[in-house]
Amino acid sequence: MQTEDVHVRVERFIPFPLKMKNATLLGYADIVLNNFLLIRGIKLLKKPNGGIFIGLPSIQVKEGEFIEIVEILDRKIKEKIRKTVSDYFKEHYGDFIA
Repeated sequence: MQTEDVHVRVERFIPFPLKMKNATLLGYADIVLNNFLLIRGIKLLKKPNGGIFIGLPSIQVKEGEFIEIVEILDRKIKEKIRKTVSDYFKEHYGDFIA
């Protein structure tokens, strides 16, 4: 399957602005891939330098250690998800929090 064949849709977005040590959490997104896979709890984060990235759902396995329970193996598809979620945030909630 080619990256352009993957359709990403934001099913729900919950804004949750929270400043953290190394980033600002903007909110949580649930997305649907190709109308057959729902991924809940993707974090949209902003770096202090202005860069936007996503954090995939994870669980804590040891004190302070987290592992992703969803892993996107294709870098281009992960970027497509990041762009879709960040564009959705901009469209519905304005520009990114400073």
